[in-house]
Amino acid sequence: MENQNSLFVTFALSLTAGLMFGYSLFVGYFNGHEVYQAELSQTERALEQEKLKSALLSYQIQDFQQSVANVLPTGKTLQKSKYAVQSFSQVVRVPANENIDLSGILFEKGKSEFNKHNYNQAIRYFSELIEKYPLSSHAVESRFLSAEGFFLKKDYRRTVEIIDQMVTLYPEHDLTGFVLLRMGQISELNSQNKEALEIYKAVEKNFSNKELRGQARRMASYMER
Repeated sequence: MENQNSLFVTFALSLTAGLMFGYSLFVGYFNGHEVYQAELSQTERALEQEKLKSALLSYQIQDFQQSVANVLPTGKTLQKSKYAVQSFSQVVRVPANENIDLSGILFEKGKSEFNKHNYNQAIRYFSELIEKYPLSSHAVESRFLSAEGFFLKKDYRRTVEIIDQMVTLYPEHDLTGFVLLRMGQISELNSQNKEALEIYKAVEKNFSNKELRGQARRMASYMER
């Protein structure tokens, strides 16, 4: 009986050990499978990132090639001319400050000098602004104040030149209307009263600004007395 119990205990222990060993293999298999899946997912994400980088690089190269192609003459090699070399260098390396707009700074400096009655310095700032930033939102005011500065300096020839520019570039702008009133005053100074009257009436008729029209009307009325 005792031997039978010993055999049973031995068998039970062996069976338990076998089950534990099998369980450990089972758990190890699935744990290893999960780790493998995680590593696989990570690898796939890395590949996708590399594909994206490759696509972006390809796009940048194509864009660069297109830019270079625009510089090269059609059906010819790049000539060793000054223009070709300069154009090619502009494609390869664009200046860092190309898009920096400093027109606002120049305009404020010009206004400051204008308010101090330093008309020469003010006009220099406005001229620099117009030359470097012709499409700036401050360009029309810069021309207006330049004309005003020349008028106050009694340089009427330069005043008329800028008035002509403003009429050409900004025919409907209120500041063009105001500067045309200066044109009328210059005509009066030259004893061209008829021309001055026509200018005042034209400003009153063609501009919608109430203050401008009122001033033009008063100046015309004074001429008609």
